[in-house]
Amino acid sequence: LLNAGALPNQDPINCLQIALRMGNYELMNLLLRHGANVNYFCRVNTTHFPSALQYALKDEVMLRMLMNYGYDVHRCFDCPQGNSLHSQYVTDGWTSTVIKDTMFCEVITLSWLKHLSGKVVRVMLDYVDHVNICWKLEAVLKEQELWPDINSILTNPRSLKHLCRLKIRECMGRLRLRCPVFMTFLPLPNCLKDYVLYKEYDLYGQENVRGTY
Repeated sequence: LLNAGALPNQDPINCLQIALRMGNYELMNLLLRHGANVNYFCRVNTTHFPSALQYALKDEVMLRMLMNYGYDVHRCFDCPQGNSLHSQYVTDGWTSTVIKDTMFCEVITLSWLKHLSGKVVRVMLDYVDHVNICWKLEAVLKEQELWPDINSILTNPRSLKHLCRLKIRECMGRLRLRCPVFMTFLPLPNCLKDYVLYKEYDLYGQENVRGTY
């Protein structure tokens, strides 16, 4: 169906969301290569960050697949509270009730998810330039084993090579990045194409399918 031109973003229930909930890497990869919108927003449990991340927090293969295909990581660090004290509203029903525009920091610091915060944030930092983390997220990250590595990245300049990769990806756009034909005609050495496409972090392509933290 996809080869015949079926559109993966037209169904009322998002096809990519179904693949994510199933944990089906092959189906996810197939849909993403055919233009599935990695930055879709679900109408239930709406969040400030694109909804796909909700299903990939415990699985690095899924997480990196989303990031490699252009997931908007910056939205996860876009907290209006910044260094101010966050409101203390209860989010225990987050998985089954509608909470509008929930921030990433509110989700990843929940009692049953905060143990994943260090690993998830560390992966995210591979896909952004300089970001600021809010007070609430920083407080939880400081309790994690990966905090020294995360803090080093946050407090030091990123490499020029990494910044160039991000700029090239921004100029190309998400749809061109996932198009094998377009990449074939791009006048760059294969090693540079692989770098732009984050091939070193393509765990599914490397057949590293044991992605659960």
